[in-house]
Amino acid sequence: MTNVIPFAVRAEINPALDAASMARTTASVVANLLSMVEEIKELSERVLPLPYEAREVGRAIQALLDAISTIEHATAVLTRHGERTPF
Repeated sequence: MTNVIPFAVRAEINPALDAASMARTTASVVANLLSMVEEIKELSERVLPLPYEAREVGRAIQALLDAISTIEHATAVLTRHGERTPF
């Protein structure tokens, strides 16, 4: 399995799409990403008491933290590193 997502070639950007519509879409995506971060944090808390070897629990927690970092990076990209708020 791979984590590479093939991108479809986009046609020219439709000028009919206004800035407000794109801002709403971006805000929706950012909100979904922030929701995912909260869910992953909750999962991290639930992993700790599992009856597995400490090394395995540590790896699981690290994978979840890596996922949070990736989502935070995606959010920064979508908001141009906080320069604009899409809401």
